[in-house]
Amino acid sequence: MLINVDQPEECRAVVIENGELDEIIVEHSSHELVKGNIYLGVVTRVEPAIEAAFVDIGRKKYGFLPFKDVLP
Repeated sequence: MLINVDQPEECRAVVIENGELDEIIVEHSSHELVKGNIYLGVVTRVEPAIEAAFVDIGRKKYGFLPFKDVLP
C-alpha cells in the first residue's frame, strides 16, 4: 500500500498486489466517509418496525444500524 498525503485536504492511497495496481482510494476532507468505518457509540433508539437502531456516534446525525448487521 502506498499513501500520499501531500495535500492537507486530500488523502490518496493505492494497493499494489503481485506488482499490479489492485485498488485506488481517494478521500477528500470535504466529503468524509462514515459508512464502513468502526465507531464506538450508544444505542439511542430501537425501531422494531424498520428492524434497525439509531446510534449516537458523536456526530451531528446518529448512525443507522440495521439488525441484520448486528452479530449475535
